[in-house]
Amino acid sequence: MKKVLILFVALTLLTAGAPAIAAEDSQADQPVPQRYRGRMAAMSGPSSGATAFLIFHVDRFATDAEVQVLAETLGEQGEEALLKAVSATEVAGWLKVGDGLRYHLRVIRTMETPQGRMLIGITDRPIQFGEIARSRRSAQYTFGWVQILFDEDGKGEGNMIPTAKINFNEDGVLEVESFHTQPYRILKVLPEKIKGQ
Repeated sequence: MKKVLILFVALTLLTAGAPAIAAEDSQADQPVPQRYRGRMAAMSGPSSGATAFLIFHVDRFATDAEVQVLAETLGEQGEEALLKAVSATEVAGWLKVGDGLRYHLRVIRTMETPQGRMLIGITDRPIQFGEIARSRRSAQYTFGWVQILFDEDGKGEGNMIPTAKINFNEDGVLEVESFHTQPYRILKVLPEKIKGQ
């Protein structure tokens, strides 16, 4: 298992003690729908070396108010309550890996960081790919997490944690724990034109 610290969370994604909602939602000016295509590579385990295409589709971005409620739920009631709250959230988009099924993305956020624009998506169930291990312990890892960072040329790379736990650490930083040794790598992500747009 590996813990991955998510440092770009301030108001933009689940934060402990989230600040008051700003008068203007930070996601309000984001055009939708959006779609991105890239490659995903397994870095360890039985599927090490396996690759597949990945499509990340956005229909809506979670509002600041929705994120604040989720942050308070996680901080005050824990991960099980967060899962219930995320599962009850309106579907925000979908994720498709290879020829597999589409996974509903329940929370999608975008934000500007010193390194570039970041896109984050959360599923309310693990993402199946290759020979992902299933066991009693892995059943405790109930989320899927996708994080992509785009450079100034609009090219993206990132990580996917198909089986994840989400919690705040003692310092109030959002911590995403992977059931697997390493997250899956996401490479060569570019915007994809949607028919009809």
